[in-house]
Amino acid sequence: MKLIGRHLTRGLIYLDCFRMIPALVGTIIPFFWQLVNLYGVLPAAVIIFGVFQLLIVSLAAVIYPCLLFQVSFITVYGLAALLMAAAVFSWLFINISINRQAGFKLIKLQFSTRIALLLLGLLLGHRLVPLPVSPRATFWDMHLKPHLAGKLKSKSPEEIIAAIQHDYQQAKKLMVNDVFFGCSPGSFKGLLLEAGIQESQFIMLETIIPTEHARVFGLERPFYFYILSFR
Repeated sequence: MKLIGRHLTRGLIYLDCFRMIPALVGTIIPFFWQLVNLYGVLPAAVIIFGVFQLLIVSLAAVIYPCLLFQVSFITVYGLAALLMAAAVFSWLFINISINRQAGFKLIKLQFSTRIALLLLGLLLGHRLVPLPVSPRATFWDMHLKPHLAGKLKSKSPEEIIAAIQHDYQQAKKLMVNDVFFGCSPGSFKGLLLEAGIQESQFIMLETIIPTEHARVFGLERPFYFYILSFR
């Protein structure tokens, strides 16, 4: 009985549960980018829109009986849509805050989750990635900054390595236990090693994304899925 009492008092709700609000969005959005790489913008947009619609309807179905069926389902649907919009804005706020604080030169981060990382490993590489992480680890979907996407050829290897070193130092300073993951055409392995990142700190998987899809970026190279940990 004491254990039940503790669960109903001290263990009723933990502060980490509030991360579930932006984490819901952070789990879905990484799939949009990789579905774009796999199938194109239009199919990806339709799929992700459908997923958000399912979530809103599910949330409305939970709220509806809580209001004792006293309001119309359309009204409850609108309330659920507002709550989902609040989740999106909280996710955007986290992203803006961390990117401003870190001042990265090469990458930008989007708040994500362990679930997104594991499922993307299955989607893109047909495997679950074994990755020892801290219980307090935060997961970040990593992208090149928009103005650099498809334009790294205009940068010298030395400039890219210097930018990676800068971003690596910033990440080590601010995100000791965090995990970064992302997908990009072409291999960055040599550049990562040149920048001083040890091979044990990252995993690189070749993905099932067709090579010709990299032409959007002005390239024709295999896509690789990267996972970096700075523990």
